[in-house]
Amino acid sequence: MTQFVTATATVGETGPLRKVVDGFNAVQFEILAKGVRSAADWEPMGEFIDVANFKRVGAYLEVLNFADYCEFLAGWAAGGTQFEFTEFHVTEVGNTLFQEIEERHTRGTEFIRKNVIAVYRFNAANKIVHLDIYEQAKESGDWIRHAAKEAMNG
Repeated sequence: MTQFVTATATVGETGPLRKVVDGFNAVQFEILAKGVRSAADWEPMGEFIDVANFKRVGAYLEVLNFADYCEFLAGWAAGGTQFEFTEFHVTEVGNTLFQEIEERHTRGTEFIRKNVIAVYRFNAANKIVHLDIYEQAKESGDWIRHAAKEAMNG
């Protein structure tokens, strides 16, 4: 039997899953600000992730474990990628957080704007075990597609 979980309240305080995602995003921005030299630079994200069980499914349906995700991010960040986003909506329901954002990626003279829904799923210890990325974009950026393909073929 299918079970349905609904969100029926709006609160003015940060929920426990949101705190994890905020920390996860802050670490990513710190890593980018320092400069990425290798996949190992992304390992501090592991503080927020169940590294042994993590799976990310990206916009190109690439499925990455934690090590592959770090490889993908290293390829994505290569060449001085700059990244920022504006958050529009966040919803926590059960063990899942939905984040609606506008992403902006700049690399050299190339600028990409995307509408993204990131769906984070958590284990009982509030560690991220699954991350799905859904996007709308007129152009996704060749360097982003290349990084995803390279991480999958690793």
